[in-house]
Amino acid sequence: MRDYVPPNFPQMTSRVFALLIGIDDYKSGSIWNLEACAHDALQMKQWLMQGLQVPKENIALLLNKEATKRRIEDTFMSHLTNNPAIAEGDALIVYFAGHGSTLRAPPDWCEGRPPSVQVLCPYDHDTKGPEGRVAGISDRSLLAMLSELSVVRGNNITLILDCCFPTAQLGSTARDRRFVRCTPTSKATPEDLFAGLWRGAIGQRFRGESGFFQADCQSHVLLAACRPNEKAMEWKEGGKFTSGLLSVKDALPLHQMKYSELAEHLSKLLAHIQQHPICIGRHKDRVIFNGVPFIADASLVPVDGEKDRLRLEMGAIHGVVEGTEFSLHEHNRFGSMNPSLDNFRVYEVHPTWSLARRKSMNKPGSRGSWARVTRWNSRTPFRVYVKRTCSYLFRRLFGRSKNSGEQLDGIPVDEGLNIVQVETSAEADMSVGVHTRDVRVQNLDHLVAPAVHPIIHLEKDKSRSAVILDEAARFHMHLHRTNPSKPFHESLGMEIFRLDPHTQRRIGTNLLIGGTAAILHKEGARYAVVLHNRSDTDLWPYLAYMDCNGVDIQLLYHPQPSSPAPPLRKHSFIEIGCAGSGIPPLNFPFPDNQQQESAFLKLFVSTSYTSMSLLEQSSSAHSHSSTPVAPPTPIVDSNTEPQNWDTALACITMRRVGGKGKV
Repeated sequence: MRDYVPPNFPQMTSRVFALLIGIDDYKSGSIWNLEACAHDALQMKQWLMQGLQVPKENIALLLNKEATKRRIEDTFMSHLTNNPAIAEGDALIVYFAGHGSTLRAPPDWCEGRPPSVQVLCPYDHDTKGPEGRVAGISDRSLLAMLSELSVVRGNNITLILDCCFPTAQLGSTARDRRFVRCTPTSKATPEDLFAGLWRGAIGQRFRGESGFFQADCQSHVLLAACRPNEKAMEWKEGGKFTSGLLSVKDALPLHQMKYSELAEHLSKLLAHIQQHPICIGRHKDRVIFNGVPFIADASLVPVDGEKDRLRLEMGAIHGVVEGTEFSLHEHNRFGSMNPSLDNFRVYEVHPTWSLARRKSMNKPGSRGSWARVTRWNSRTPFRVYVKRTCSYLFRRLFGRSKNSGEQLDGIPVDEGLNIVQVETSAEADMSVGVHTRDVRVQNLDHLVAPAVHPIIHLEKDKSRSAVILDEAARFHMHLHRTNPSKPFHESLGMEIFRLDPHTQRRIGTNLLIGGTAAILHKEGARYAVVLHNRSDTDLWPYLAYMDCNGVDIQLLYHPQPSSPAPPLRKHSFIEIGCAGSGIPPLNFPFPDNQQQESAFLKLFVSTSYTSMSLLEQSSSAHSHSSTPVAPPTPIVDSNTEPQNWDTALACITMRRVGGKGKV
C-alpha cells in the first residue's frame, strides 16, 4: 500500500538522491588531517532528511576510510548513474568535503597551455594501491562522470565542493595549514593522473585551465566554497562554506531562490574571511535543485479573508472544533523558511470550513494564504499509561510548568491533543515504556483486537519520541471521530474482496462481516474495496487506511476536485482496486516479525469537495507518505446549499498463513 498512487494525481513525493562524502583522516602520513569534514557531510544528510524530507535510502554517505577513490567511483555509478529508482529530472546532489589539490597535467591533457589539474583527494590520495599510486579524482574524470549521469538521469545535478585548489603557496607551518581544505601532492605524477582517468573521459576535449570551474557546463551546477585562488576554511564546528549553506535554510525562502542568488548571499556572509562562494554553470539561474524538494505540504491549508477574521478551508470533517488554533503562513512548501505570521482561533465550525479570529488584537495583523493547525483542542482524551519504573520520567515529560505547557522528556507535547495520564493499562489507549536503549510504545485502543496490540520500538531520540506520541494522539482522534448527528450512517457500506491475481476481478465472498474483516492473509494477496451509498444524496468519498502498527494514516482513495460530479452517486457504489476501476489493487502491509496485524478502513464522506490530505501521517522518521498531496480545496461562497459529512469504520484483522506473508 505504501507504493500506491491515486490515479490522475501528479507524483509529489520528494525526489532527491545524494552522494555525500566527508574526509577528515587521510591514509598518507604526508597529508594533514582535517577536523570537520565528516561532521559537515553528516549535517548535510540531516538537512536532506529532516529539512527536505529525503528518504534515508536515497542518500549514500561515505566517511573517512570508506571514501577511497574506487569506493567513490563505484558508489557514484551504483547509487546515481545506474540507480533504477531515479527518474529523469530528479534532483541529484554530489557533495564533497575534504582536501583539494593540484597536480601538473600530463602532456596534451587539455587544450591550450598545459595547466595544473585540480583533483579531489579521496582517503587514499597520494598512496600506492593495487592499480598504482592514487592521484585523486581529477576535474576531467569527475566532469565526465557528471556528463554521463546527465545523459541518463537529466541535468538537475548539483555538485557542491567544500574544498579548494589554490595555486599560491600554502603556509609553511602546520598552524598555517590546519584550517585549510587543500593539500600539496608530493608523490603522485602526471602519469598516475592519466592511469587513474575515468574511462569515459579518455579522448574527450577538455578546457583544463578552468578545472572544476567550467562556466559553460550544461550537465550540472557547481556550488564551490570559494573562488579558484581562495582558501576554503574550516573550524572545529564545521567548514565555513557548509555552515553558511546550512544556515540559509533558516534565513531564506529556498523554494524561490536561484543558485546565483544563493551564491551571492553566501559570498556576502563569508566576505569577512576573504572566502567568496561561487556558482558556475549554464543553469545557475535555476531555482535551487530545480525546485524538486520543495513539494507541497498537506498540513497547510488555504485561508482567505480579512486580516482579523479568516475563512479556513478545514471543518468538522477534519477534526476542527471551536477553539482549534492555527498559525498563518506565506506559502505551503516543505524545506523552505516559512515562519508563522500570525495566530488565529476558530469560533464557528462548518462541515468543511470554519471561521477564525486573531488571538491577539493588540498587534498589527499580517497577511498570509496558508494555515497550519497548532492546537486541535480535541474533545476526545488520549489516555497514556506509563509503567511504574517510568513514573518519575513521566512526571518530567508530561508535567505542566508556567512557561512550557505539557512536556515529554523536556520536549513540548501538543496540549490540544488532550493527552492524559492514567494509572493502569486497562484504562489506557497507549502504554509507554522507557528502556535503556529504546522507547517502546504499545497501542491498547479498545477497537484493536487484544491479540494484535503491536509494540513500536523507537530509538531513544527525544524529538522522535515526542513526535510519535503526537502522531498517536492524532491517530486516536481521527479514528474515533464521528458526526454526532450521523446523517448518512445507516446509508454507508463497505465490502472487501480478495482479487484474482491475473484478472484483478473479485473472487469469493465479502470478507467484511458486521464491521470486521478477519482475513487469512497469503503472500501476494491483493484486495478490492467497494463503497456503497444507499442515501438520496451524492457524496464525495475519502478512504483512509489506518495502520495500528505505526499509527500511520494513508489515503487509499481521494477524488479530484475537478470531477464534474461527486463520485459516489446516490443509491450507487464505486469499486477501488478492481479491474476497470482505474485504481491499482490494494495490498495490506504485513510486518515480517508479526503473525497478526490489525488496521482500520475509515470512510469519510461529504456533500461538497474538500481536501483530506492533511490526515496523512507516517510513523517512519523523516519520511513522507507515498500518497501525493491532493489539490487545495477550492474556496467557495459560504452561502451555497447546506453541507454535511459522516464516517464509516471497518476493522481488519489479518493472520499470516502460507510463508512469510510479506507484501
